[in-house]
Amino acid sequence: MIEGKLGVTANITREVIIGKNSTVWRELARRPDIAAKFQVALSHGDLQGATLLPNDRLWIFSYSRRAEENAELIEKLSRAGAAEFIYVSSATTNVVQQTGCYNYPTVKLLAETLAREKLNARILTVGLVFDRQSELPSGATVATSYDDLAGFMLAPQWPDGVGRAVRLFRRYDRPFVSNTEEIAFRLYGCAMGLLRRLPCILRPVDFILRAMGYRWYGYLYLSNKTWLTTTS
Repeated sequence: MIEGKLGVTANITREVIIGKNSTVWRELARRPDIAAKFQVALSHGDLQGATLLPNDRLWIFSYSRRAEENAELIEKLSRAGAAEFIYVSSATTNVVQQTGCYNYPTVKLLAETLAREKLNARILTVGLVFDRQSELPSGATVATSYDDLAGFMLAPQWPDGVGRAVRLFRRYDRPFVSNTEEIAFRLYGCAMGLLRRLPCILRPVDFILRAMGYRWYGYLYLSNKTWLTTTS
C-alpha cells in the first residue's frame, strides 16, 4: 500500500519539525541521519518566538485532542510563509466514513482537511508506527515501520501531477497468542458488524481487551478491516 512516486520540491534549504514532543518524532530523533537533517524541532508553544524562513519545509507531527487547538496551530502556520508543508496523518482517519464516535480519527481528519485547505499541505499518511514487528497487535494490521518513515523523510517523493498525498503503510500479519485471543477477535468483529455506526458502545469491552493485553480493538480494528477489505 505504499503509494507515491516522483515529485521533489526544489530549493528547500531547511527541514523543520512541528511537534517535537510527539512520540513518533522523539523516536525518529534518536537516529543520527534524521537528527543531522532535521536540526530544528518546535512545539506548538515554540512558534510564538520562532523564526521560520521562506525556504523551510515544515513537517507537522503536532496533534491535540481538541479540534480548536489544531485549527489554531494551522492558522499560525498559514502565516509562516514556508515553502512547503507536510501534514503527517493517520490511516485510521478512514473510519470517519462510517462513524464519528471516535475522537482521535475524527479530530485528526479535521486537522488534515484544514492543512490541505489553509496550507496547501502535502499529506503523508502512516499506519501504526512500530520499531519491531513483535510490537504490533495480533492479526492483520496496517502499519508503518520507523525505517520506512525515516527513509521517506530523508528523501521524500510525491506523486506527479495533481497528487499531493502518499500512503506510507502496508499490511503486517502476526499470529494470535492463543485460541482465546482469536475467538475474542472474531466475536468482537461480529459485534462490530451488528453495531455498524455505533461501535463506541463497545468501549467498556475495549477496556477489558486492553487489560488482557490485546491491542487490536476500537477504531484500529475498524480501520484495519476497512483498509484490508477495500481498494480505496
